[in-house]
Amino acid sequence: MTFHNMHFGERFVASSMRLFAAHGLTLRVGYDFQQYKSLLETARPGHTIGVPFDPDQHDFSDGSAFWIVATDQQGAVVHTQTLRLLNVTGISLADHLTAHFTDFPPPSMALDLDKSNYRAGPGAQRMTGRIAYHGEFWIGGAPGQFRGSGVSTVLCRYGFWMAMQHWDPDHMFAFMLNTVAYKGLAARTGWMHSDPAALQWFPASGQPPIETVLSYLHRGDIEYLLDLPIAQPMMEPAAQAA
Repeated sequence: MTFHNMHFGERFVASSMRLFAAHGLTLRVGYDFQQYKSLLETARPGHTIGVPFDPDQHDFSDGSAFWIVATDQQGAVVHTQTLRLLNVTGISLADHLTAHFTDFPPPSMALDLDKSNYRAGPGAQRMTGRIAYHGEFWIGGAPGQFRGSGVSTVLCRYGFWMAMQHWDPDHMFAFMLNTVAYKGLAARTGWMHSDPAALQWFPASGQPPIETVLSYLHRGDIEYLLDLPIAQPMMEPAAQAA
């Protein structure tokens, strides 16, 4: 496993570690996706691991993917996120997704792939090279325990920092449901750009289509985000901040 400039983002890492400790969180980084899949069975029994990270469909022994989980003081998994490197040098991300968008389906759902479609936006058309895909982002815990405390912002940016240390990617992207992105999660977690109406999934059941935006960052965006100070209210546990 190759790590890049470990000095980059040192202030962010120090601040984020204090925040996680204040909320009783312990973070783990792993590369064995069979282990990650096993953790999900306990932490999120109703969730199926996404196709992009399914170890039964992909071999990540080359270090092209890793996962991050956070556990609370009782040892229960209360957060997950996963990252995977795509090398699309010579073509754009838009070209890659036009040919391979069915590699990124929503989990646990039968789809009508003949109707489902990807629309290449201007952001994806401009991206090429080493591109990190970010998925499986979830925060659990009791109501009000972590959500609304600023933890989600810092957890997501910690994933950005780890991607930089592992791969130094040119860009990063994620797919977000419209219902999630437009409620502000994309902005809160640091995704600075988006291509709206990127993916449209039609359930085989005939239910209304599921629509997503493609959120993305360039390397300079990530460096900018990680150089920002963590707001002081985020440094207090949720119960104290209330």
